[in-house]
Amino acid sequence: MDISRFEHLIQRLESVAARNPSGYRARVAAVALLGFVILAAVLGMAVLTVAALAGIVFMLIKGGGALALIALKLGKTLILLALPLWLLLKTSFRMLLARFPAPQGLEIARTDAPRLFERLDDMQRRMNGPAFHHVLLVDQLNAAVVQYPRLGLFGWNRHYLILGLPLLQTLSDDEALAVVAHEYGHLAGNHGRFGAFIYRLRSTWGQMQAVAQSWDDWGSRLVARLFGWYAPWFNAYSFVMARADEYQADRSSAGLVGAGAAARALQRVGVAARFQAREFWPGIDRMARSQAEPPAALSGEWRRALSSLDDARACSYRDEALQESTGYGDTHPSLNDRLRALGEAPLPVLPAIVTTAAESWLGEALPRLAGALDARWTNDVRAHWQERNSYLAERLRQLRTLRESEERSVEDEWTQLQLTAELEPEHDRRPAIEALLRRAPDHLAARFVLGDLKLATGDASGIDDIEAVMQADADAILAGCETIWRWLRTRDPVRADLYRERWEKRQAHLAGVQKELDALHPKCELARHDLPPEIEADIVRAVLPHAGRLARVFLLRRPIAADPRTRAYVLAFDMTHHWVRSEQALGKLARALASADYPVSLHVVPLGARAFRGWRKRIRALGVEALPLHTA
Repeated sequence: MDISRFEHLIQRLESVAARNPSGYRARVAAVALLGFVILAAVLGMAVLTVAALAGIVFMLIKGGGALALIALKLGKTLILLALPLWLLLKTSFRMLLARFPAPQGLEIARTDAPRLFERLDDMQRRMNGPAFHHVLLVDQLNAAVVQYPRLGLFGWNRHYLILGLPLLQTLSDDEALAVVAHEYGHLAGNHGRFGAFIYRLRSTWGQMQAVAQSWDDWGSRLVARLFGWYAPWFNAYSFVMARADEYQADRSSAGLVGAGAAARALQRVGVAARFQAREFWPGIDRMARSQAEPPAALSGEWRRALSSLDDARACSYRDEALQESTGYGDTHPSLNDRLRALGEAPLPVLPAIVTTAAESWLGEALPRLAGALDARWTNDVRAHWQERNSYLAERLRQLRTLRESEERSVEDEWTQLQLTAELEPEHDRRPAIEALLRRAPDHLAARFVLGDLKLATGDASGIDDIEAVMQADADAILAGCETIWRWLRTRDPVRADLYRERWEKRQAHLAGVQKELDALHPKCELARHDLPPEIEADIVRAVLPHAGRLARVFLLRRPIAADPRTRAYVLAFDMTHHWVRSEQALGKLARALASADYPVSLHVVPLGARAFRGWRKRIRALGVEALPLHTA
């Protein structure tokens, strides 16, 4: 289901829910039931078919005489039928009993953090929900409540509370509890038993779809495709209910700690998320330029970074979050809508925190737990960090060389600008880009970046620059539409939707082109190739190791109907030795040729294969000559 259909369906269901709430709930229940019908049908079909096959075999064996002879003659056929049916049966049970990956993190024991568990116990009692089996500490700016089903769709859940140490370092005691209570409200079913059931089912179907994507036999792929069709429909039908559940979870949170604390938590998390993405992680990445080892204490770096965030920057990030509107990319409403639903206005300035939730909840165990979590992070990123350190050192050397050079070409200047953007993001590149464009007005990449920089400073003329690039180069349409849409979505949502629709149209076009590129039909159109002689020579060199088994090799172009500008090529071959031209031998040689390193992407086709034997006549009609393998 594409984005437009998804959103239009949700909009229609929003109208239904507003006009007839019970009717909407009935539709959600019906779609949820359909999922279970699909599961039962897949399992039932597999079980009944295997049982019928086993019954036939039993009857043939028990019949004796002629029936036994028939059984022997049909034995191979029965085995060929039994194998795919067994795979389907295995997939069905795997589907029902799928083991989802358990949440990972540093386990917090009750003895480690008495204050934390005191707060959790009180929350559980007041919200009348189940206890947590595990409380995990992670290094993310997040908190989550996860139900881990040990028996797949049959459930037998264990409840995990996942607490991000950066989040606890960002919020006060009550603010952190507001976040946890929001997540716990879904688990406790504060939006009703049916709402809680649908909430859990949305999560389970999402996990099932993710797990199914890794299944590789044909039966599993068939089931995964079925999931891929059903899960988006269920997600769309239950979206309106899930959105309403988010508001109810906020009300549950406010009922526990007060609307003021819940509102402060929402605003502070919105600020911290943007600060982390825009300043903290880029700052950590810049450390890799000067040190070969990652920081030993990531939690300490986050604490120091937070202390440097002044009120002006915090308010700027908060105001940016307030400008976002509620959309359909996430069930969570916008910050503005959530504050309005709580009856709270944005605070002029977020108050300073005297004692963080990390200090209050973890107490004396905080240094030990933070140290263990930091050590895990350091070990996990060390190899990538060292690679990044070597890469940045080389890029710095290139930048110094270009800056010291007295004469630079246009491409040298562009490379210097790219290096400057990567290594010195705080540097103002706009004057240098404008100078480059005066020297090379048709430099599309530079003009795109200029447009992006203009938009970043609120200059709407950047849209004209990006539009000019998209008109000159269709490959820039996706990036251009996304950039303009992101800038317009809070300023002019109607116009932003036009760019989103243009992005979707281009994406659909590229998907159609890729589908045609991936498939090779025996009756596809063929033409003489248009590759330059040096590329043809590279292809000949790639094929030469197999020349002893090749009688002739032809290089052809395959026109792509979806986009005539797209180039696709085919390498068609005939084997030597007529007596070894079996389908197996042809397939083996085709795989060997396909694994060679070619300068262009191409399909390899054995002309001796039954489906492609007619190509010989078509190749002769085109006047295509065989590649000169034996004279190279």
